[in-house]
Amino acid sequence: MKTFDFSIIKTLRMKWGLTAEELAARAKITRATVAKIESGNGNPTIETLGALSRVFQLSTSDLIRMAEGSPCEAGETRPFVQSGLHGTHTQFPHFEIFHLKARAGQCHVSQAGYHDNTAEVCLVVAGKLRLSVQGESHELTPTMAIRFKALHEHRIEIAEDAEFFLIHHNLY
Repeated sequence: MKTFDFSIIKTLRMKWGLTAEELAARAKITRATVAKIESGNGNPTIETLGALSRVFQLSTSDLIRMAEGSPCEAGETRPFVQSGLHGTHTQFPHFEIFHLKARAGQCHVSQAGYHDNTAEVCLVVAGKLRLSVQGESHELTPTMAIRFKALHEHRIEIAEDAEFFLIHHNLY
């Protein structure tokens, strides 16, 4: 059974610069209900969650997702070696990070079928690489980053020995 921590409401309230009284008034619930939920002792109804989510301009399902499980999760890291790229691959649900190094002259072409509805970020730490996405080419040097829909055919050519990150995340 999944656990939920609705004390996230307090974090959202503070981010929005609201007092507990102001939040209660906007959501049309009692101050006591807000206090109970924020302390983690409440078991809010779906109607209460709906009212709170509207105040924070979220869908009720997004608010529930934010309250789901632990505030931290550990990734699973494994060595990665493919097409002349080597480094580590760290995986989380709906998110993965590749920390890679490659020698000049190496080339990596996306694998058809690997990517679903994800975006990919390429961030260069050292060296130089060329990233081509659907025929559009970009030269990236240290501190440069680019984001693209990973489903598109893409290719990474290492122009100078390079260290870089590839980050995949779901598009919602």
